[in-house]
Amino acid sequence: MNGGASEEELVEALRGIFPPVPDHVRALGYAAFAWFEPAATLATLTTETIATPPGVRGDGSRSLTFAGPRVSVEVEVCGREIVGQLAPPSLAEVILRSAGGERGTRTDEAGSFALSGVPAGAVSLLFRLADATSVVTSWIRV
Repeated sequence: MNGGASEEELVEALRGIFPPVPDHVRALGYAAFAWFEPAATLATLTTETIATPPGVRGDGSRSLTFAGPRVSVEVEVCGREIVGQLAPPSLAEVILRSAGGERGTRTDEAGSFALSGVPAGAVSLLFRLADATSVVTSWIRV
């Protein structure tokens, strides 16, 4: 120990130096570990196009493409809705991940899916494919 200080005294001294971590930041930190999918392949954002009609202010739709080694994901974000498709077309469970939690849907035979009521903020999509592999997109802001 340092100069006879007990462990409790050192912890109290550190609490005085560093401000407490806000509860919402701590919750996001714990959620980050819950979101970790070690077996999932990362599909990174490769292209993003914003389609805003001429003369219109505000948010238009966004088209995004995420590319992975075996599958790519094409999505369109319009307001609070995400519509997308896996290429090549694949059956999969689709999980929308956000600070508000997770919820999901499934792709159809063409690999298409739709999610409405997407929360504002950072989101990621996790795809659990029929062959027991997983693909996860990088995080984007909605």
